Amino acid sequence: MNLWNGFRRQQAPGTGRLAVQLTEGEGFTYPLYFYVPSLTQDGRFLVYHRAAGGEVQLWRLDLATGESRQLTFASWPDTQWRPWCTDAGRGVLDHRSVLNLSRGEVIYFDGPHVHAVNILTFEDRLLFSLPPMREAYGQNCCTPSGRYFVYIHTPQGAIWGKPCRGAALEMYDFDTGAIQRLATIDSAIFHVTAYDEQHFVVTHPADHPGMLFVHADTGRVELLRDNDPGAVGHPIHCQVTELGIVYEVPEIHAAGLYDPFRHARFEFSLAPEMKYVHTGRDPLGIMWFFESSTGPDRFEHHRLFFLQRLKSDGTGQWLELTGDWPTFGAGQKAHFHPQLTPDRKWILFTAGDDRSRTNHIWLLDVSDLSPTEGINRDLLHPAGANDRTKLPPRTGT
Repeated sequence: MNLWNGFRRQQAPGTGRLAVQLTEGEGFTYPLYFYVPSLTQDGRFLVYHRAAGGEVQLWRLDLATGESRQLTFASWPDTQWRPWCTDAGRGVLDHRSVLNLSRGEVIYFDGPHVHAVNILTFEDRLLFSLPPMREAYGQNCCTPSGRYFVYIHTPQGAIWGKPCRGAALEMYDFDTGAIQRLATIDSAIFHVTAYDEQHFVVTHPADHPGMLFVHADTGRVELLRDNDPGAVGHPIHCQVTELGIVYEVPEIHAAGLYDPFRHARFEFSLAPEMKYVHTGRDPLGIMWFFESSTGPDRFEHHRLFFLQRLKSDGTGQWLELTGDWPTFGAGQKAHFHPQLTPDRKWILFTAGDDRSRTNHIWLLDVSDLSPTEGINRDLLHPAGANDRTKLPPRTGT
């Protein structure tokens, strides 16, 4: 990525790593939800939310010039993602937009109306509208080819953790305009991520956090990990990678890798000093990093940790990437939500700006880091085991 020289630069608290501030000013800015990309394939543009002045819209930042331009002009009066975030006013439905990398478009909801806006030309077009008395509830995705947009909608007023009948997972075909129902789940599910063109990871079931696996060809919905032998606790944040599904389990303070087709996994303990954890996003699955947050409601203090090496005894060699970096406000706008950039030299994240006492988007220099050692698919054990030392010897690195 080519970065404009005018971006503010500073040392990350606690470690002195280079941090580059990409956005600033009034209100809060934050990328698209951290399960999906926010940077274009060529690394030129960042697509992000700006919540300020009683509205939330999507903007485009040219990283080479520092120029920001508004992408959307949505007017829906109720944009809040309940119960996971705070109210930002009118505009696009918060945290539910998706970047289609191959087509160069951002898909967003102006209430029940689904639009696509071109990142280069700013051309905006209506794709379709949800049926009456339905609303977009969860974070959505596009498939790797860019042909399909997969989204969640529920009866109006549905909220996770309460009874809900008929939450739908559907797929829109950009080539034909056809809409296919993939599954109906009696829960206000709130994340869907493409594992490939025909399989999708969905979270969470109605009664607890966890991972579901949806097969587009049959509509089959499987529960992942929770019923496997030896499984304890429930995964919360899970990232789809080329290596498999990367996740963390707070109840046992562990991270893991999962193969949804074999129902195979391995898990290891997180560093003792890590608190409430978000698993960082590396699409290749070879750099393992985590956000640790503490404070009232987990929104005030944050640090980034990188797993340098998983040792043969199951313990990790950890590197602290930032010390305590406060954020402001609450909800999803107050989490780091870290993700690796396409050039693999930076971690993109949201953190506090002391000058405005709001949160903005930063890059953290990780160009000196090598992939995490000691993790590969040979560790996956179909029977499941929480004790890392019981698994067969590793091969490779």
